[in-house]
Amino acid sequence: MKFLYKKIVAFVAIIAVVALGLSVIKPVSAATVSPTVTNLKAQASGQKVTFSFDWDLTGKSVKEGDTFTIDAPEGVNITEVATQSLQANGAEVATISMTNKKITFTFKKAIESMNQNVKGGFSYKAEWDNTPGNPGNKTATSKVGSESVVITRPDGPGVFESVLNKYNLTGDYVAKQFKLDASENYAWMNVGDDYYLTKWFIRINGDGKKQAITNPVVSDKIQAPAVDYSKITFAPAANHAANEFFVGTYLKPSFTLRKGGQVVASGWDFWKHVKFDADGNGFTVNLSDVSDVFKTASSDELIVEYQTLIPKTTIRVDNNATLTADEITTPQTDPAFWNNNELKFWVSGDKTVTVQKEWVGDSESDRKDITVQLLANGQKLDGMTKTLTKDSGWSAEFSKLPGIKDGKPIVYTVEETNTPDGYTSKVEPINESNVIKVVNTSNKPKVTETTANLVVKKAFEVAGDQEHTQLPITEGQFEFVLKDENNKVVETAKNQADGTVKFKSLTFNKEGSYTYAITENKGTDATINYSTQAVKATVDVKKENDKLVATVTYSGGDGEQKNTITNTQNKPKVSNAKVTLKLKKAFEGGELKGDDFEFVAKDSNDQVVGTAKNNKDGSITFDNITVDKAGTFNYTITETKGSDKTITYSDKTITATVVVVEKDKALVVEQISYSDGQTETNTFTNKKEAPKTESVTATLQVKKLLKEGETTLPLTNDQFEFVLKEGNNTLETAKNKANGTVSFKELSYTEEGTHTYTITENKGTDASINYSTQTITATVDVKKANDKLVATVTYSGGDTENGDMFTNTKTPPTPVPPTVKPTTAQFKAKKVLAINGSSDRTLKANEFTFLLKDQAGTLVDTKTNGENGDILFNPVSFNEAGTFTYTIVEQKPATPESAITYDEMVHTVTVTVTKDENGQLNADVQYDGKKDTPTFTNTYTPPTPPTPSEKQITTSKILEGCDLQGGEFSFNLLDENGTVLQTKQNAADGTVTFDAIAYTEAMIGTHKYTIKEVLPADQANIQYDEGQVDVTVTVTKDEASNAIQAVVSYGAKKTFINKVIPPTPPTVNNPELKLYTLRVRKVDEKGDYLAGAVFGLFEADGVTPVANPYGQGQAQAISGQDGLASFVGFEAKEYVIKELSAPSGYQLSDTTIKVSASDFASATNLVVDKGNVVNKLLPPPPSTDIPNIPTPSNSKPKTPSPNGDKPKPSDKPKSSETPKSSDKPKEGKRSLPSTGTADHLGLLVTGLTFVATAIASMTLKKKEDF
Repeated sequence: MKFLYKKIVAFVAIIAVVALGLSVIKPVSAATVSPTVTNLKAQASGQKVTFSFDWDLTGKSVKEGDTFTIDAPEGVNITEVATQSLQANGAEVATISMTNKKITFTFKKAIESMNQNVKGGFSYKAEWDNTPGNPGNKTATSKVGSESVVITRPDGPGVFESVLNKYNLTGDYVAKQFKLDASENYAWMNVGDDYYLTKWFIRINGDGKKQAITNPVVSDKIQAPAVDYSKITFAPAANHAANEFFVGTYLKPSFTLRKGGQVVASGWDFWKHVKFDADGNGFTVNLSDVSDVFKTASSDELIVEYQTLIPKTTIRVDNNATLTADEITTPQTDPAFWNNNELKFWVSGDKTVTVQKEWVGDSESDRKDITVQLLANGQKLDGMTKTLTKDSGWSAEFSKLPGIKDGKPIVYTVEETNTPDGYTSKVEPINESNVIKVVNTSNKPKVTETTANLVVKKAFEVAGDQEHTQLPITEGQFEFVLKDENNKVVETAKNQADGTVKFKSLTFNKEGSYTYAITENKGTDATINYSTQAVKATVDVKKENDKLVATVTYSGGDGEQKNTITNTQNKPKVSNAKVTLKLKKAFEGGELKGDDFEFVAKDSNDQVVGTAKNNKDGSITFDNITVDKAGTFNYTITETKGSDKTITYSDKTITATVVVVEKDKALVVEQISYSDGQTETNTFTNKKEAPKTESVTATLQVKKLLKEGETTLPLTNDQFEFVLKEGNNTLETAKNKANGTVSFKELSYTEEGTHTYTITENKGTDASINYSTQTITATVDVKKANDKLVATVTYSGGDTENGDMFTNTKTPPTPVPPTVKPTTAQFKAKKVLAINGSSDRTLKANEFTFLLKDQAGTLVDTKTNGENGDILFNPVSFNEAGTFTYTIVEQKPATPESAITYDEMVHTVTVTVTKDENGQLNADVQYDGKKDTPTFTNTYTPPTPPTPSEKQITTSKILEGCDLQGGEFSFNLLDENGTVLQTKQNAADGTVTFDAIAYTEAMIGTHKYTIKEVLPADQANIQYDEGQVDVTVTVTKDEASNAIQAVVSYGAKKTFINKVIPPTPPTVNNPELKLYTLRVRKVDEKGDYLAGAVFGLFEADGVTPVANPYGQGQAQAISGQDGLASFVGFEAKEYVIKELSAPSGYQLSDTTIKVSASDFASATNLVVDKGNVVNKLLPPPPSTDIPNIPTPSNSKPKTPSPNGDKPKPSDKPKSSETPKSSDKPKEGKRSLPSTGTADHLGLLVTGLTFVATAIASMTLKKKEDF
């Protein structure tokens, strides 16, 4: 490949010269530039050497066209450069070219605006020259700029070189799209703007060392970025979801395996043998599982090709390949990487690195200031040092650092330049927060130590107090001194608020008894008697279990532990405090007059300290309480309950909290607070009940009597209405009860007196009643008896002695015979549908008809059943008493349903009509002598369902101008609504068969369908049939056979005809340029013509494909029915023709057909005929492990699966070709032979330039550190 790469570059250069020669070239004055070169390194591997260095153009004046060169030392050849383009801030600043002795950087226009901040790294590869006559220097000096490095050539033939080579295509990415195969509707996969598809290669036995190997096993590991498959789209829609095409970042359909330049397997046929890692970041494949050809030793070049999905924001992806074989037991590895050249070449000033020092296992006194040196990618940066000190928190920052170099993140670290004695230093890797931790660990021998804490206590008492009453102590009030046994002051400390005095920990590193003295420094308060005690503290240090343990004992002090130092203070004479308690009295509903209520105050010992009464304003004062010492005192105040029953006395207890302090030799009350235990309050509240008003009530009640002659008639409630008035004022209206009483509401009286009321009856509307016109007077006399009001009621004006009766009389009516009132009766029945067997058949509304007839057989009514089975006839009227008979029967339909057995029962209805005393007729109905509703039961026996009919709908495909391939075109079957029911592809013989459709009894009728071809977005070279095939399926039922019959009929159009449009060959204006047709004829061993063989055209080296002048990819030709395969429109030069794909059932021919200059000289009519190419039949297959898979081409020959079957829908899909990043999605495109001549030199030059450039873009990129 490296040789090919050089030829391509040279070829492009020649074309460029030709192309430039057609225009005016403006001369440019170029200068030689000398960038600042640093860090020049040489890394040798056998006879090969990799050089790398850093360069910096800061401050240099560089113009467009200026150059910078690197010369190879004598005896060494340059073989590869890291890149052919230098990028800075998104722009190309230089191009790079090479020969085996020189590398030339040519700067572009963009460099002129970036001279102040353009820097980077570069690497290239070289190899010692082994050609005869080479001086074979043992050493050589390589010089780049002002830097130089010496390399040494190893003795002998050199170390063993790997046969493995891992690389990827040069450039930012390979493609944004990928074309899937026929099983996926030839869908184009589009990865979107946020992703790239990058193509990788694992090459075995390439340009370098070759070795015959057997059973090769290839493994791959990739530094896979996280990917999101939801961004992926398809046009047209694929048959699988996007995530089914990937394992991690690997695109499964993109896998292709080549041996000796020929495709062995691709897509599904390859990746079904691949074992992917569980995390999706690698795979392993035994090539012998793919094909048996790898079970035989071979040194042929092997290439495994695949693509991965990479997010656009990825800076770099590292990928490593590993090879083992029967002959290679120690795995060979080779790395490669992908660099994102769209990202900035050098980003500066945006990063801060923090260095943090951590000390472990040491004493603070041993720590020293530390200086660190910053390194970027392992290289020390001049002037980049920082000193870490205790004052800086053992931390320092390096700011304004670049984050990315050559598209890769810069890895920063530090070195400690002055690690203190007795320490080891460890630098941890920089973390995500850009912090580098430097850990210094003490390696001094550990000494066992122990500590002791000395504590004394301070007591402060009243002098002469036998009870040792403690006086309050404030923090820091007293000072104490700790001295060692040499009377040297160790520490001075003051007391805490609780009286404790704590000294700092004492450290001991050996056994022994240590004595300390603790005394108090005398203070300045003359009232305090400061202690002269000396507390002796003894610390005994002993070893226990190889550890020192310290025990402290005290003597000379007070208290149990003899570590208390006591001060006393003389009690001063102070005046007593007078306590005045002030409370309040509230009297709800009453008026305070003074001295209304009495209160008692008690101290905490429940002793009464005072009594008090309220003033007229409600204030309560206790002013006779004396306190003779400072402190907090609680008093409880309660109210003495009185005897007035109209008063609710407060049962509250209020506590008065009194704080007494000493000030200026006197006790004073500092604070008094009051609380009832729930809220802060000093108020007692009593309530007085309002006086009750005395009253008496009276209820007025009269009676009602209704008579007819001498007979008293019964009354009903509310039959008569009465009015109560006082004077002309109507007080109330009331009605009688059934017992004749008429009651009015209670009347209330609060004082003595006589009250007169009148009661009259309102006249009613019953003409037979003579309503009373009486007025009854009710007199209420209210008088006091025994200091209570008593009401007495008397009546007058009414009947009876009491004068309280209203009497109405009723006139007897004239007797009238009762009128006969007719009645009706409504008859009903119930319908039940019984099922004999299994069926979802249910009773339907109005399904059955029923007749109601009278006893004479006359039809009275006709009804049908409801959905719930109810049968309800219209009501029948009866105008006289008697017994009447009716019958109910089911009417059998004229055409009975064969599956139903009808109920023929006749139900008798008997109606008995009677008349009551009011002349009302009443009907009693019985059915068959019972009250139960009669039921008609029909039985449904489900019929045997008819046999459904299955029919297949078919059409056919004809391709004019080219052989039809199976699965080449797709067709949709649509229903009457235009909904796609099925999609199928044509077979090789042109038939298109859709899945059978089962027609059932429910589908009896006519069904219309249409068949349409699926038209791709790109119809280049094919004229598609856009018509449709109309299909009608008529479904009927044959009652005799109980079977469904479906008949398929088609419209006038039954076939789809596509036509191949031959491309128009290019024409040129140069009549002297002759374009030839190169052809071979494909035959079998009998000499019979064979169609379908695919041939490829190669350059004279037999490796480089010749570009298709009429489309993309390699120039290819397919043999037709006459066996001829023709390459049309090629200039006279040397070529090689190879068979790429054999006809079905035949072995691939390995014959290499060379086309030489003599062939063109003897050509007739510009046709070079290379004769017959014979194919042998495939032997009977003992196994089907080796698929006959052609090299993918624009004509897209089909690749059979090893077992002859397509993968199931659950299997992973196959893929086809991969479009270039510049291609738009195209579908169904093919390479076709063309006729004619070309005579336009300009078009030819342009075409060749385009081809050469396309080939050059496929150059390989090898992993390097730039």
